[in-house]
Amino acid sequence: MAFVANTAFEARITNNEFNDLVNIAGKYFVSTTPTDCSAGLLVVSNGLLDCEGFTGVKNENTHSFVLAESTTTASTPIYACNTYDTKKIDGYYIGTETLGLGVGAGEYGNFTEINFDGKSVYRFGEGNLDAALSTNTYFTIDDGMLHPQAAAPTTANTPYFVLRGTGNFVQGTSETFGYVDVVACKTVVATA
Repeated sequence: MAFVANTAFEARITNNEFNDLVNIAGKYFVSTTPTDCSAGLLVVSNGLLDCEGFTGVKNENTHSFVLAESTTTASTPIYACNTYDTKKIDGYYIGTETLGLGVGAGEYGNFTEINFDGKSVYRFGEGNLDAALSTNTYFTIDDGMLHPQAAAPTTANTPYFVLRGTGNFVQGTSETFGYVDVVACKTVVATA
């Protein structure tokens, strides 16, 4: 799978609560094949990875990730591929202009747990949307991407995002590509 253009992810911390960022390490897979993971791709854990060099011994700190789908509920931890740190490409570390770089197939990456509490804000690149923003201000998850829609979902325990703002990333002294700031929410349906 090729990297998706104009993808990025940043957690927007405004009050510095303890443990606002829950980062874990892992690799992204399609079925059982290690695959390139674009920045901000929304994923879920598919289990722990084996310790490298050992058979049948699981590493308690690294996960195998697969795409979050439209059927994923807010009860399942959902993570975003967070590549806003030092990156490695073809075995070489790079330290500048890392915005939007993905994690290569078979490489370990950082994944940030999304907190669907109605107040946590995240910034995704325009490439993380699977359709044009238009006038839509709500986003559900479909195949690991943000899917713009006109209204919030109504099914209980559905994770979704609400648009907070848009703009262009600035890296160094130049603008790069567009972003959307979103608030992570989940549908709560009142019971009688």
